[in-house]
Amino acid sequence: MCFGKQLITPFVKQCFAVSSVTFNMMSYGMVIGFNASLFSELRKSQEIPLDRDSESWLASLIGITTFIGALFTPIIIDSIGRRPAVITSSVLMVSGWITFSLASSLPVLLVAKFLQGMSVGLGSTMGGLLIAEYSSPKYRGSFMATILTFLLLGSLISHLFALFYNWHQISTILGFFSLPGLIISLFSPESPVFLATKGRYDQCRKVFRWLRGPNEDDELEKMIKTDLIVKESKKSRPKKTTSKIIQKKLTYVILTFKKREFYIPVFIMMHLSAINEFCGALVYDTYAFDIHKALYGTDIYMFKVMASLDIQRILSTVLTVYLTSRVRRRPLLFTLVGLNILAYICEAGYIYARRYSLLPFDHMAIGVFLHHFHYFTNGAGSMSLTTIISSELFPTADKGFCGLIRSLIFSIFVFANVKSAPYLFSLIGIEGTLCAYALLQFYCQVMLYYMLPETKDKTLQEIEDKFRGFSLVDRAEILKTKDDVDVSN
Repeated sequence: MCFGKQLITPFVKQCFAVSSVTFNMMSYGMVIGFNASLFSELRKSQEIPLDRDSESWLASLIGITTFIGALFTPIIIDSIGRRPAVITSSVLMVSGWITFSLASSLPVLLVAKFLQGMSVGLGSTMGGLLIAEYSSPKYRGSFMATILTFLLLGSLISHLFALFYNWHQISTILGFFSLPGLIISLFSPESPVFLATKGRYDQCRKVFRWLRGPNEDDELEKMIKTDLIVKESKKSRPKKTTSKIIQKKLTYVILTFKKREFYIPVFIMMHLSAINEFCGALVYDTYAFDIHKALYGTDIYMFKVMASLDIQRILSTVLTVYLTSRVRRRPLLFTLVGLNILAYICEAGYIYARRYSLLPFDHMAIGVFLHHFHYFTNGAGSMSLTTIISSELFPTADKGFCGLIRSLIFSIFVFANVKSAPYLFSLIGIEGTLCAYALLQFYCQVMLYYMLPETKDKTLQEIEDKFRGFSLVDRAEILKTKDDVDVSN
């Protein structure tokens, strides 16, 4: 019984710590799902008049504000800690829902979107990194998959409430659903990686062993050794003036971009993010009214269909949690993203054939099947696997900078995707837009085929050493041994 307790306890503790992130991810999912009810109701009621430009700005504002929030992330996570970033994100999210519940004009809606974008910028940048630092390698893939699971659960919650309530009432309800993430984060520990980078090694060991138990001390000591080596290389440098500090920062950026363990993961992350953001999930949720009219010819069943899509996508993500513990990441990613491309092509062909009456037989069930097939490929591959893999790639010493770049790329893609979608719909039609997304997905597949390594069952340090081409700890030990031999001779 004691033996069983020893095995279970670290896992349970990791689950608790990780839940501080996953519940916040649920809030981000609610933000995405809320768009469907907000925009569809405003189009019909004209309670707050929106034209195409103002609607696209309101929808895409989160892309800009996400980056603004992400700008503060390196300062918080490198100076104060990972945990404060999650807490701040939670407070901003709740404030955003309160603002939405009181909104009666476009400027107030924009303020609410601004607050929620700041929240997403802080939390999404930090979420995957914090889970990776909390969890054991054997659990990390499954814990990473919970990011998308709770993101989709949040979207489902929004769509279910849209069946019964208006957007004002929904925003009030969702504010209460965002509270658990804030409460749990207040009681969660700080990341052991952050404690190590601050030289608080005793506290780092205490938190690490509380999370992982005594069986993973090799990873702990290697992490601390690597940090000591990095700090040792900086000891001889004198204190700098303000101009020198600015020069130092610029030099850091230039030198960092020259490191293999930095620029290769960033290049890979850019393409993984493109797959994630252009897989259809964001546009299909934001402009659900247009998509449903194109696929079904009506929006009568929109929220019922969206709720079923959310449930099916959650089940797909759970399948990925199972598969990532047993199947290598690379082939799984290429297979499922390939199916995403196929889904785009099939939907585009069906919409085109319906529009020009080219089908010998048509039924709503065809659109329902294609829609659900697309969401299966999103949940199982294009969203979940890209999230899991991209959070495993960044080097420990540059996580803050990498997180900033990741948020910048995320913000650009979100803004470009959501802002351009209604104009693309008008210019080349919905079917043409889906074909353009499929082409972009194919390009990303080709790039990742040549650049992406396998990350399954690898520690974060092993992945970093793979990109670097060698281990700092091993090289330091070799040099030390060589010095000892030289002295003895």
